[in-house]
Amino acid sequence: MADQLDHDAIDELPAPLVPAVTAPVVLAPGEAGSANDAHMANVLGYIQQLQAGQNQQTLLLQKLHKTVLTSRAMINELVVANNELKEELRSIKTSSQCDACKKKEHAFVARTMLTVAGHTGDDEIDRIIEQRKLKQAWPVKHAVLNCFSVQNDLVKLRFHHSEKYQHIPIRIPKTDKNKDGTKPCKLCSEGKIRRKTTWMCSTCEVPLCTRPLMDEDGASMTHHARWHSVKDLLLEHKKVHDALKNGRESRKRARQDEQGGVIGNGAVEHAELAPQPEAVQVSIDV
Repeated sequence: MADQLDHDAIDELPAPLVPAVTAPVVLAPGEAGSANDAHMANVLGYIQQLQAGQNQQTLLLQKLHKTVLTSRAMINELVVANNELKEELRSIKTSSQCDACKKKEHAFVARTMLTVAGHTGDDEIDRIIEQRKLKQAWPVKHAVLNCFSVQNDLVKLRFHHSEKYQHIPIRIPKTDKNKDGTKPCKLCSEGKIRRKTTWMCSTCEVPLCTRPLMDEDGASMTHHARWHSVKDLLLEHKKVHDALKNGRESRKRARQDEQGGVIGNGAVEHAELAPQPEAVQVSIDV
């Protein structure tokens, strides 16, 4: 009886699971070659994209390298310019008054150009001139040399060059009071030693000689060019004024020597030169 029950229980157990065996997929020879070609094409496409990305990255790195080199060069130039500016400012603070302005306790020479190319625009120069016109201080008529030497706005104007403000020589306009259109050069004239000119600066509106002095080399800078290029304007005035004065005195002595030689040779016996009153010595630069 027990054997019968065990046999029946065994018969009622579920059948064991046997995995189904599927037949392998067999591709035709043509289908297998097409699949491999497509796979290789995809791989080659990915490789080409990677190479293109690497080339672009290389170009970007080269551009970045050039930019870094350019930036370093600009930084070096700025450092050099900053050091030069500090040196100029230090020399201004420690410098004493020049010989031309020892009697003026508060007249300091503009020893450095306050503006460089690109730092002062035409708009700022327009404002400077307009403000001076409102104050009836333009054009500058009194203490011209000192004003253009120590007043910051006029120093900026003197050194600023652009297409609008070219600082070219133009003729001095003729008026009822100035019928010949001449004025003393502001750089070389002083007191009774004057050199008149028919030219003035188109921007500064200051009369300035456009030819070198008689005793100077023809290649020397004109007083118009010196006005817009020298840093120490008062010192330059003293130098050119002394040159003008010494040149005239030497020519005067030469004429007196010639007259003395004529008298000594008997052309005029017992001649006595009458003393000449001191006159204003004026020459004209046309």
